[in-house]
Amino acid sequence: MRTIFWLAGGLSVGLGMVTVAAYGFNQPGGEVSASFSQFGFDALPSLTITTSGVVGLFLVALGAVLMIKANATAWKQTGGY
Repeated sequence: MRTIFWLAGGLSVGLGMVTVAAYGFNQPGGEVSASFSQFGFDALPSLTITTSGVVGLFLVALGAVLMIKANATAWKQTGGY
């Protein structure tokens, strides 16, 4: 069962990070390169989190919880080390 939690947690974190990095944030003017005249070089205050970003953050949190649960009793198997 622990192996399943490890695999599911790792896949969830990986997929969540890719989702957040690729589709997680949006700028009101579209692509940063296309809206340089509107926002200048810094559009950071105008960034918004998309629905995909929220799902990605949830996947990262879920994966972390699964991996923490998988490793919660590892000290019993190693004798405390």
